[in-house]
Amino acid sequence: MALPKLSFAEPGAPTTGITLVVYAPFGSDPALAFYDDGAKKAVAKHPLVKQLSLVAGMGVHVCALIDLLEDETHLVEWTAGNTKPTITSRWKLQMDTVPTLAGLLQHARKTRPRTALVLGLEGHGAGWLPELDRRLLSAEQVTGGGKYEWHLGRDKGRPVVAMGAPLLAMGAPLLPAGTPVLPVNHMPMSTWALGQALKLGLGLLSTPTPSASSGGRKLGVLHFNNCFNMAVEVLHTVAPAAEYATGYMNYNFFTAGEAYPLAFANFAKQGNVATTQQLAVWLAQANGTLLRRMTHHPTVGGAVRLDGLPGIAKAVDTLAKALIKPLKAAPDGAARRAVAERMRLAIRKSQQYDTHTPLSLDSPDELTDLFSLAEALTTFDLNGAAVVPIQKAARELMALLRGIKVYGENDSPYFAPSVRWDFRDRELAMNIFCPDPDLKGLWDWRSPYYLEVKAE
Repeated sequence: MALPKLSFAEPGAPTTGITLVVYAPFGSDPALAFYDDGAKKAVAKHPLVKQLSLVAGMGVHVCALIDLLEDETHLVEWTAGNTKPTITSRWKLQMDTVPTLAGLLQHARKTRPRTALVLGLEGHGAGWLPELDRRLLSAEQVTGGGKYEWHLGRDKGRPVVAMGAPLLAMGAPLLPAGTPVLPVNHMPMSTWALGQALKLGLGLLSTPTPSASSGGRKLGVLHFNNCFNMAVEVLHTVAPAAEYATGYMNYNFFTAGEAYPLAFANFAKQGNVATTQQLAVWLAQANGTLLRRMTHHPTVGGAVRLDGLPGIAKAVDTLAKALIKPLKAAPDGAARRAVAERMRLAIRKSQQYDTHTPLSLDSPDELTDLFSLAEALTTFDLNGAAVVPIQKAARELMALLRGIKVYGENDSPYFAPSVRWDFRDRELAMNIFCPDPDLKGLWDWRSPYYLEVKAE
């Protein structure tokens, strides 16, 4: 059979087929591990395996590492055209570490050396996550030797999720005695660890500018099939590892791989050849189509060429420095507060992601759409010349972000029927971490890692 081929923008890319690599860390989550009927099942019976078999039947090699709750970790592989997989136990692997993901990619490169690799990351996502040494998170450390005590308020407004597809939220149970809240359950790899695993697994650490001939090769597409990872911090970190990334700015909903066959079916419609950009867009569109059919699962998705991320990051830095200048130049505290309030107003006008109860997407949610924020800052006004650099930097950032959004729905999430999530604005692209913009003292455990004494 004719194998689908993926066309890279960069020369020297492989042309002998495609290998879809899927990383599925479901080992801490019964909703994902027992998806569909809520019952424990062998890996061969998991709905994700059924969907990947359909992809293999379309002429795509598939290599998946699937970790289920109360089960071993299994390597599940298909040869293109053969819908019956080979399943090999890998005992039990720790799925949030660099060596596990890197090892899967190394295995895929070794077994399918001349194929284009596409990576799908399943499970939970959280946007930017710092690297933590959990060995230091002892009660002694976090209480200052007993000097401090942590208290938690009770969130009475959170609804009970009773129906619909499970939400891929971050999860945040408590660490033992006296420790602050951290997302220790269902926690994906840190942003740094993800970037490191990709570069190590793809052979991109060996030379300054790796190529296929030197052993290193980029992914064609990196699909973040989870929550919040269409994030500027994450995308910038993984940019060296892939030509395109597909992701979702807000919550996404688990569909056990149904988007993969829907997306790969497009190859046959246009002669079994597609560009990396086309596949990235198809993956986002497939996700949107599936969730739209289910109703009450509103999401927003995008696809971005990753070699543009250094320019986007530079434009963010330029905009940040332009915003800092009028704060520093304010003659007194009252003037400084007036400038800060103008900035908070721009954030409030922007599209927000993530949710504090109630579940409406507005300030003080922790993630803000970068494109929407830049648009709000193009009309930033202080009645003075100081706004010119801000408006200019905002317009330049907007130009770099235009066209990234693929789709956006307007619907009520099934777990909050009185709330509407409207993602129809065309000026959306990716989120950026922006906690507590109203300065109400709402604490996010990531905030301390974002603070810098010297802002310039």
